[in-house]
Amino acid sequence: MQDQPKSHFERLLKPILASRFLTISALIHLLIIVLFGGKVLFNKYVEPPDFQSAGEGGSDNSPPAPPETPTETLPPQPTVAPPPPPTSSLNTITSFNNTSSVGFSMPLPAMAPPTISKNLSSQAQTQTFGHGVVALPGVMGGRTGAARQSTGEKYGEKAAAEQSVMRALRWLQTKQHTDGTWGGNRGAFTGLSLLCYLGHGETPETSHEFSVVVSNAIGAMVTEGNRSHGQLSFQGSLASGPAPYIHGICTYAICEAYTMTKDERLVPIIKEAVDYIIKGQRPDGGWAYSYDITGDVGDAIKSDTSVCGWQIQALKAAHLTGIPGMEDKVRPVLDLAMKNMDRVFNPKDGSFGYRKAGDHNYSLTGVGVLAKLFWLGRPDRTVRMGIKNIQTVDVKYRSAGCLLYSWYYNTQACYQAQGSAWDWWNSRFQDQLTSTQSEDGSWPPCGLPPPPLKPGQKPVATNGFFNGTGEDDLLFRTTLCTLMLEVYYRYLPTSKDTSLSGGGGDEGL
Repeated sequence: MQDQPKSHFERLLKPILASRFLTISALIHLLIIVLFGGKVLFNKYVEPPDFQSAGEGGSDNSPPAPPETPTETLPPQPTVAPPPPPTSSLNTITSFNNTSSVGFSMPLPAMAPPTISKNLSSQAQTQTFGHGVVALPGVMGGRTGAARQSTGEKYGEKAAAEQSVMRALRWLQTKQHTDGTWGGNRGAFTGLSLLCYLGHGETPETSHEFSVVVSNAIGAMVTEGNRSHGQLSFQGSLASGPAPYIHGICTYAICEAYTMTKDERLVPIIKEAVDYIIKGQRPDGGWAYSYDITGDVGDAIKSDTSVCGWQIQALKAAHLTGIPGMEDKVRPVLDLAMKNMDRVFNPKDGSFGYRKAGDHNYSLTGVGVLAKLFWLGRPDRTVRMGIKNIQTVDVKYRSAGCLLYSWYYNTQACYQAQGSAWDWWNSRFQDQLTSTQSEDGSWPPCGLPPPPLKPGQKPVATNGFFNGTGEDDLLFRTTLCTLMLEVYYRYLPTSKDTSLSGGGGDEGL
């Protein structure tokens, strides 16, 4: 009974042993299959799947993605404030090579991240206007982008002038208050500073370096304009003596700002501001302190050529805004203003007087010439004689006769006249301004330096028109010098563009 199972086992084992190589091979393959299959199953159910980029192929049997977290449970996106000012000193970011004074090779300005004045809150917000690139009137088309370089080259700008402008704009940036204004006389210096940035083509939407500065300046104008119903003296009233100066400067600035940004907040303010200028015009075509329109008494003539200059510049800028109905309002006012300029013209020496012909003959001649060329668009007899009068004085920053207020108008007058007048003025004023600029970007007092103090002697206040060392004095000189150095591209010569002409003039000259 026990031998039979043993004999049966031997019979089974005998064929296996006979084919042992085949049997071992089968066992090895079976083992490989088991191991490989286990690896696949482990990867599928244990290891995480690889992520594929959009558009790549993949198996339809891939496990579904986990459900997304509902968006309403996410915290709100934080508001990112503009970056703080760079910690480097002003000298570090405004170092330029001033050795080149011939030819013209516009340097690329130092490109820094958008900055905020050290006086501005870190929460300042830049206004987004959403208009993209704004088409400018032809006479303002030279102030932006590549046009600024080519226009400057055409009209004789040196590289040092552009470098001076950039230093000045960076200095002004450090002086802006938290509310977007400048200086103690907030209206005048906010208007003048804003004009400097706009003159260089800087807007909240297009400026790389100064967008926050310009945005806050425009915002300050909007706040004041809304508060005062268009009275832009920043003093609460236009009745104070010098208020028309400030109102004219600020109106000039917001008109340029609208033309360059199409910020609709400015439109109602511009309309109200221009109306005050129109209502303040005197019967002779001029303007006076306090916008006084009462009659003259004897020889006490009230129309003031200096006040008139800012009203005319403001109205010309309003004319260029393209606001519906603005041209019809402005044209007759400027036509009448030209008659006032004729009233104060002195045919004996070609000067334009302060309140009548012959008084303060040199200092305001540039006002009359610029007013005529800005509006008439071509020279008449008074312009030709006025240009000759301007060329009767030397142009030296360190001289007793230096008056930057006159230089501001003379620069524009000669530029608009072009020809030999511009060649003469440009060969003088540009080098004077670029060589006298302070290292920080501002301009020092002009005129002759005061004599050295004797032992124990106290310094005496500098005598002159904003020619001291206070911040308003620095702002006044720096804004005027900056606007002068931007003359090459701010307003192209209107004598080449008769479409903006107001008509009239002396056809025989």
